[in-house]
Amino acid sequence: MPTQVGSRTGKLFNRAVTSFRKANPSVALELRVIPWSNAWGEIMRAFKQGEPPDVMQVGSSWMGTLAHLGHLARVPDGLDSRGLVADWVGECATINGVKLGLPWVVECSGLIARRDILDAHLKGGDLSSWKGFMSFCRDLGEHANKQEIDPRRPLPVGITCRPEPVTLHNLHPWLISGGWKLSELLGKGASQILSHKSSRPGLEYLGELLRVNRTDEDSGTIQPYRLSMDFYQEGRFAFLIGNPWMIVRNEIDPTASVESRWPVTFLPIPAGPAGLATRGGGSILAVSSRSRNQELAWKLVKNMIGPSFMDVWTQSSGDLPAHLGGFWTRNGEHPEIQRIRKSLEAAKNYPAHPMWATIERVLARGLSDILWSLLANQNLSEQGMSIAATVDEELHSILQLAWDRHP
Repeated sequence: MPTQVGSRTGKLFNRAVTSFRKANPSVALELRVIPWSNAWGEIMRAFKQGEPPDVMQVGSSWMGTLAHLGHLARVPDGLDSRGLVADWVGECATINGVKLGLPWVVECSGLIARRDILDAHLKGGDLSSWKGFMSFCRDLGEHANKQEIDPRRPLPVGITCRPEPVTLHNLHPWLISGGWKLSELLGKGASQILSHKSSRPGLEYLGELLRVNRTDEDSGTIQPYRLSMDFYQEGRFAFLIGNPWMIVRNEIDPTASVESRWPVTFLPIPAGPAGLATRGGGSILAVSSRSRNQELAWKLVKNMIGPSFMDVWTQSSGDLPAHLGGFWTRNGEHPEIQRIRKSLEAAKNYPAHPMWATIERVLARGLSDILWSLLANQNLSEQGMSIAATVDEELHSILQLAWDRHP
């Protein structure tokens, strides 16, 4: 069961296992909690060694690869028939018409903004467009305290440039909003993907945003959970790009607001030349096709997606349930939750591709390298696109494996 480094959710997995043990005392259960950054490698290693987990939490974009490898068991008919918060969530768990997992939690990329900074400085400005957002960030950057953390004069945006999937998750909507045709290019096996001309508007905008933000080697390499704490607790930034888990927690349990020293609000990613774009993702609970205890494994999955456990999980983690009812029924009228749900419904997951897990890592590393080159004031047309072309060569080699290619 993967979890974010620094988060408190590890103990909740223990709670899930403990409650299941009490209800099934004859069943021996072993729980393994690992960081998301190591999860894919650990899952692959377990299958190669012939000892895969019976139940595994997997990223929604990994399902195509795991299905292609034959690692996933079919979901029994009638196991869960509740509605989902968005259509794309169910599509993530269904590969080639076969349901191979049950959606568990969902997320969408957005802007989390400090309301006190908006109230004090926005003054009628428009944050719904690239132009308006950049103008506001430029003003914040000019007045920011660059010597030390000063919550009254924060840096504009908390952005990580680490060569990790989270960087792609957070910045992917900006690239798509700029016009990047990732799904179309992957679908036809194009030779240019990251170096395609459609990626340029987004890359140029992100480069300018990083410069306005005065991102440097220290702030650009902060671990994502630490970055969020710098936003929520230290007030280092006016905006954070990412998943609004703290807003969800505070809505469910107002006492949790002690972890956020500032009032915060959720905003969609500003619209670029190609309009609004939001990345949707989440976790799927799946059972290994090699499991000798598939009936019990699916019983554990059903326990974990059930309303009783999900109420506790969402309150403690801020993760949004994939299924309707429960949380969505109780909190659906809250303006913040309504904005988040609207973004979730409009979101799109990554392209369904059997090699996506590898493609994702290559794109994340390449995007990180391009951002650092832009921060070093290197020219996008020369150094940046050269990096993108190298990435595309690696992607082309991956696509040439010809998985699921049809004439």
